[in-house]
Amino acid sequence: MGKGNTCVFGDYEGLYYIDWNNFSNEYEDEHGNIIQDYDFQREEWENSLYEFISDFTQKFKSFSKCNEWISRDEKAILENKLFYIAITDNEWSMAIKLIQKEQGYYDNGNIENLQAKHYKTYLEGIKECLFNQFEELGIYGGPWTSGRIRR
Repeated sequence: MGKGNTCVFGDYEGLYYIDWNNFSNEYEDEHGNIIQDYDFQREEWENSLYEFISDFTQKFKSFSKCNEWISRDEKAILENKLFYIAITDNEWSMAIKLIQKEQGYYDNGNIENLQAKHYKTYLEGIKECLFNQFEELGIYGGPWTSGRIRR
């Protein structure tokens, strides 16, 4: 769970891992043969992601959908004025990340205080919305360490 090479860096950031083995890559064809199909696995992931986005945006109205690459391997799927929620393919898992937005020139230093105030609430919301679909999530424990939490 959570094996891989992705992490968060900001003081008010966090992530959860969803193992790829939560998504089937096999199905049975009309002749009863088992077919391995990683496109099928990706489709199941996309359906789960759609459900997560729906759950999260109902819970937190300040977030809206976006489709923006925020780094080479992180794609933002939701955003508000303080944070992005991004996804990263992490080889053995998908990571759902809460990422701080950088302070803009006109923010007058208030954005970090607001991020500090809200990040635990948003991180807990991510966890709750993921637990609507999954029994177990991976958590980041630090460099080279991860853990598991269960619903």
